[in-house]
Amino acid sequence: MSAREGALAALLAAVQASLPSSTVLRSTGTPEPIPSGVALVTLHEGACEAAEPILSPLSYEIVWTAPLTVDADTSAARGIAADAIASVMLANPTLSGAVDWAEMGLPEGEVVSSPSMEGQQPPIFSITLPIRLHYVATSPAG
Repeated sequence: MSAREGALAALLAAVQASLPSSTVLRSTGTPEPIPSGVALVTLHEGACEAAEPILSPLSYEIVWTAPLTVDADTSAARGIAADAIASVMLANPTLSGAVDWAEMGLPEGEVVSSPSMEGQQPPIFSITLPIRLHYVATSPAG
């Protein structure tokens, strides 16, 4: 398992543990129904922000951003999930040793749909939480 894969798996496990009643998925291409009253959280694969070489032996200090998307049918459910994720990131910034440091960036929130735009559909409240994972890997691919 690559360092990147280990970091993403640890992040997924931490989020799942912090939201036991919510659905937490990893990079599903198929839209899932939004559960009523709780959040649907999706961990996306993300992208490398930086890969700085460290010499002797050659390794790379990686900064990988893995966004979490939180969707809910109410802004309250979205807020509860975002707060739980922020709390677990503060309580366990190394994701139990899988990374050197994990931090949550500033959230970006929006209403994805509203009843006036799509007939009788209930609104979907969405927020994106960028998670930056700092770790060392033997390859610049992470």
